[in-house]
Amino acid sequence: MTQFIAGVARAAILVDLVICIYSGRKMDRRTQAEVVAAKGANSKRAASVYKSLFAECAALDAISKFQGRVRQEHYRLTQPWNDFGSRLLPTALLLEYKTEMSLREAEFNVLVDTFLITYDTLVAAAAFQLGTLFDRSEYPSRDEVARKFSMTVQISPLPTAGDFRLDIESEVQQELADQYEARATKQLAASTQDSWDRLHAALCKLSERLVVDDDGKKRVFHDTLVTGAMDMCELLTHMNILRDPALEKARSQLEAALTGVTPKELREEDGTRVLTKQKVDAILSAFDWGDENGDGEATAS
Repeated sequence: MTQFIAGVARAAILVDLVICIYSGRKMDRRTQAEVVAAKGANSKRAASVYKSLFAECAALDAISKFQGRVRQEHYRLTQPWNDFGSRLLPTALLLEYKTEMSLREAEFNVLVDTFLITYDTLVAAAAFQLGTLFDRSEYPSRDEVARKFSMTVQISPLPTAGDFRLDIESEVQQELADQYEARATKQLAASTQDSWDRLHAALCKLSERLVVDDDGKKRVFHDTLVTGAMDMCELLTHMNILRDPALEKARSQLEAALTGVTPKELREEDGTRVLTKQKVDAILSAFDWGDENGDGEATAS
């Protein structure tokens, strides 16, 4: 098992994406007290009131929305590992990941600079927007706000049980190593299940959207139904770190079913649409995808 974990450690690394932003929100204790009193509540904790220091700020909203898009890309290229933010990144995807994150970091910095350049003007505008809710002391200086923004990617090697090189009794050292191997094995299984879940979701979406209703009406779908599924198939070739043969079989079957098929053909050619759906449904039937709640590991039937 130690050699197995060591082999996985050579095929993947851990990454942490840390994005910090200035929220522009502040707890308003004065208004909170007014609300509690107005509602006749007997506890000061009966209500919490937060106010937006910038009621209408497109620049700050753009940063917040961009943060969400970056995290989505981070999740797309990585797999779950632990509860503390670290995610598993196959080394085969390292270059793509670093390239994508570098581009997004540059865009993040541009958005932050756009906000900071107009910060003082935005504070002045907030005085009119907030009325009596405005309190100038709640607004940090521009330099203080600038320090609240950051985006970093932290990369670290996947540890192995052999990393427990401690000056302790060998029995305790072995116990720690065994505990780590058990946890790592469980985490690797969860990462593999994440790949199965992605594949299952793509298949179900394809099957549902390619239906031709009894009245001959076709369901509408975006091009990404096909292009996104093909992109996922390519990703899964790298994410199958445990070399699960059933996962590779299901992945390759979906890839074969969609190869040479365009969204336009699926919309306009009934024969292509029906045949593709049949292939997708056959893949769904050929594997045990776990229960309806998504629990349990998917396997070949």
